[in-house]
Amino acid sequence: MIFGILPGSVHGAMGAYIQTDLDRRIHHENVMIFSAESGAPLILFQDCAINEYRTGAAGGLGAKYLARADASRVAVLGSSVHAETQLIAVAAVRKLTEAWVFSPTPERRAAFAVKMGRELEIPLHVAESAEEALKSADVLITATNSRTPVFDGGSLKQGMHITSIANGDKTRKRQELDDRVLCRAEPIFVTSKETVCVNESDIFRAVRDQVIAWDKVHEMSSLLLGQVAGRSDDRQITLFKLQGTGIMDVAIGLKAYERVKHSGLAQTL
Repeated sequence: MIFGILPGSVHGAMGAYIQTDLDRRIHHENVMIFSAESGAPLILFQDCAINEYRTGAAGGLGAKYLARADASRVAVLGSSVHAETQLIAVAAVRKLTEAWVFSPTPERRAAFAVKMGRELEIPLHVAESAEEALKSADVLITATNSRTPVFDGGSLKQGMHITSIANGDKTRKRQELDDRVLCRAEPIFVTSKETVCVNESDIFRAVRDQVIAWDKVHEMSSLLLGQVAGRSDDRQITLFKLQGTGIMDVAIGLKAYERVKHSGLAQTL
């Protein structure tokens, strides 16, 4: 059994995302928020969806600032809830006209296409391969738990934006993207360089193995603050290698707490 905790503090609150996991057969996600002033517990979100939605929101920010302004077609590799929230977030920042989904299990990708096509009111096609999903897309979402690359980086068109959320850590290696993607993408953005290094995730390994250099890797906060440039022309392939941090869960948890504390929806213990 794995016990994981991501702490963070924001706007007078502190807390953590807490996960227990046993090969996904037993899997629980909780977020707990405390007052930074008194230390008192404010709320516990048990088996909640905060993690999925905060990851989706972060991916949406990446697409907003890095995808081409005319991007309207999305390829999704993966069919889990994280794939759903990533697609919802892109639809919030770009006017989508159609999308494609591929994942290894035919039944799951078909169900994803029906559900998300209906929710977003766009044609959502079931692809028979990753390459088929990619061939007409402007934005690529990879939301898998794969240990090996899920597509050939040579098949990427110029001008694409990629959001990749599988990072892994020292104990659970994940590798959605091959070295060709990392070499072709510029700029590359991450949530936190420190987190990338501590976890020894794929961007860290690519720098260590001299596949890429740190000078093409930037933190997303630097882009939002105007300290570094994002996309500078429509031919660039941009990449947001999204790795979650505890402050993201605490920020969303605090906002949710402020909405529900007087609503009668939360149970007082």
